[in-house]
Amino acid sequence: MKLAVTTPLRPSPAEEAAARVAAARHRLPYAARGSRSLDSVRSEAGADALLVLSSRHAALRVEGEEHRWSPGMGALRAKRVSAALRGEDAGPPDPFLSAADVRPGDAILDCTLGLGADALVAAVAAGPHGRVVGLEASPALAAWVAEGLARHADPAARRVEVRAAEHAAALAALPPRSFDVVVFDPMFRHARPEPGGFDLVRLLAEARPLAPDAILAARRVARRWVVVKDGAPGWDLARLGLVPLPSARGAHRYYARLEPA
Repeated sequence: MKLAVTTPLRPSPAEEAAARVAAARHRLPYAARGSRSLDSVRSEAGADALLVLSSRHAALRVEGEEHRWSPGMGALRAKRVSAALRGEDAGPPDPFLSAADVRPGDAILDCTLGLGADALVAAVAAGPHGRVVGLEASPALAAWVAEGLARHADPAARRVEVRAAEHAAALAALPPRSFDVVVFDPMFRHARPEPGGFDLVRLLAEARPLAPDAILAARRVARRWVVVKDGAPGWDLARLGLVPLPSARGAHRYYARLEPA
């Protein structure tokens, strides 16, 4: 998908400058908005879609519709994790964090970033001395999520480093034991009900099934373990020969955990 960056109508000088910087950062063309409609800007830029950046939002204009980036339930999950870290009653533990056992100061590699919900939650749990890197094979999705995270209210969002990269190549280039936890969420293998925004993610993202070789490469990179996430009934985990961790009755997500190779 060919993407160009623009702004809302009547952007402030700071917004326009920030949009130009973002376009350069993601190696995308910048199209000045002026008084034109977004469809006119897209057409004149020769783009399939537009990344519309304001000071507060990152929106993707695709097929005539504008979608503001949001981590979905990840925002609420992040608030609950923050409350728990402050010693407040925040309800049951986050299943993803329980499976990944993210600790303060950890380095986490999310190999299938998607909308960045798990990466945001991991960044909160790892704290200011932690590190979260999210890999996304779709350059358009990576740019949208990176700019959304940069504008999110939670300061932990700015601690997520987004890389537009296919995880197999990225894992092969990483040194052994360079991340505490490596995470996969191959959520595109089987269609299932999801929060708003996931239909767009499926349109943009790579839909290849998770390969056993990728898990083996991740086990070389991980210091503590590799976590693989799947939706009920766990078809992908079964395909990969992975046994899910015990979960709550009626859970919609299953997790498997592997030690380093």
